[in-house]
Amino acid sequence: MNKRQRYASDIKLGEKYRDDQTGIEGTAAAIHFFQHGCERVTVELLVKGELKEYTFDAPRLRHIATGRLATTDRTGGPERFTDAGRSTGGRR
Repeated sequence: MNKRQRYASDIKLGEKYRDDQTGIEGTAAAIHFFQHGCERVTVELLVKGELKEYTFDAPRLRHIATGRLATTDRTGGPERFTDAGRSTGGRR
């Protein structure tokens, strides 16, 4: 495929973010763009003197300085590219 794709993110590497669901705060160290549209961010922080990394979906992260949640126009996973009749394992 010769199509060029540009990737953009609200996340600024090196800045601090908080995941509101877990309360984890850290510095954005990496942004991951997955094949089917998911954008994830790895944050780093020190825990008892040891460097820890946690990865979250970008829209879960709140920029510490501005209080703004990250947004993305690319969402989803492989389900939107698969057969509509495919079982999702739901119970009846």
